[in-house]
Amino acid sequence: MNINKTLLATLITGAMLSTSALAVDFHGYARSGIGWTSGGGEQSAFSVNGGGSKYRLGNEADTYAEFKLGQELYKNGEKSIYFDTNVAYGGTLQNNDWTATSPALRELNVQFKNFADALPGATLWAGKRFYQRHDVHMNDFYYWDISGPGAGVENVDLGLGKLSLAVTRNTEEGGAFSYYYDYATKSYKSNRDVKKDVYNDIFDVRLAGIELWKDGSLELGFDYGNSHVKDNAHYNNPKATKRGYMATAEYTQGNFFGGFNKFTVQYAKDSMTSWNSGHSQGSLDSNRGNMLRLINQGVVAASDKVEVMYALIYEKTDLKNKQGKTWYSAGIRPMYKWTDTMSTLVELGYDRIKDQATGKKNDLTKVTLAQQWQAGSSIWARPAIRVFGTYAHWNDKFNTAERTNKGYKAKDGEFITGVQFEAWW
Repeated sequence: MNINKTLLATLITGAMLSTSALAVDFHGYARSGIGWTSGGGEQSAFSVNGGGSKYRLGNEADTYAEFKLGQELYKNGEKSIYFDTNVAYGGTLQNNDWTATSPALRELNVQFKNFADALPGATLWAGKRFYQRHDVHMNDFYYWDISGPGAGVENVDLGLGKLSLAVTRNTEEGGAFSYYYDYATKSYKSNRDVKKDVYNDIFDVRLAGIELWKDGSLELGFDYGNSHVKDNAHYNNPKATKRGYMATAEYTQGNFFGGFNKFTVQYAKDSMTSWNSGHSQGSLDSNRGNMLRLINQGVVAASDKVEVMYALIYEKTDLKNKQGKTWYSAGIRPMYKWTDTMSTLVELGYDRIKDQATGKKNDLTKVTLAQQWQAGSSIWARPAIRVFGTYAHWNDKFNTAERTNKGYKAKDGEFITGVQFEAWW
């Protein structure tokens, strides 16, 4: 048996059978199911060609799970130390009763709450952690996510709001190469066959909970990315910028038509312009430029029987080498509640990617109808079991080879149907 699987089984079994099992917190997320595609074979999942996210309802073709075990290890008055872990399985297709996969240790950290008398309510932490992630739930787009190994102090009460400081790292494997000193020529020579890593550090500053008026709050953030390599390494792309930054302002209006509305503005420069959630990438030769992102999302209650989730996204990445893109995205998910545990959902999502160099556009539209049985009447209620049908249609004008290699034409459509469960706890 894979040693990682043995470790996971030991952790869960030990937690459940421990004499102090009642003190162990068990949280997590999971989804799985079965589905079919009109073109034959297993269920597919559709996203716009060149994009980084997709509208999720009836459009997830994998089995994915996160198992979080945590326990308070120390308690003395208001001071406490909490140990948190998270083991994740992901990327497995729903094809067999036994699918070999390796788990990933996503979180392993300790949080010391009220660690300093002079900073009541503040927390000192260190380790691997999902750190204050911000996302659009409908399409699983994590637009502010510096998660990784790191350390910091969070929730320092300044009166105006709560200050958090952190540093995390995400390493790019093989983003550099080795070199050596040739004594015969008395010079340094490169050895591109020996790959080296690029270390990308993010320094994060946030001020959250700035109360503007009733149910209206503001969060401000600044992230600085810096990449570095070991002394005996060169970057694969010497023209790449090694530094960058991203500034974020996010306004949340609570009690908004029975729900909330959140508006986010982000501006990034150079190595922080990459698509992947705001992680710096210092080895890319395509990172010189800037990025502007606008997001408006929320949930409203149209009536006692109807809740509506929505999202609007605009992202423009303008790069000096003309390899940037503009992303337009709009989605809406109304839910009608037949009973407290049964509902019908419709999700309509549209994505467009516009190429900076040519102005050509890739489009994808998908619509899903789902019948759902869930643990409560809220649109957020989980666990849920869904029977769904999804139709997706796309029209690719550039980079069509990616779609063709997957067996789909540049202009095409597919229908998928299936059953899925989703749970979080």
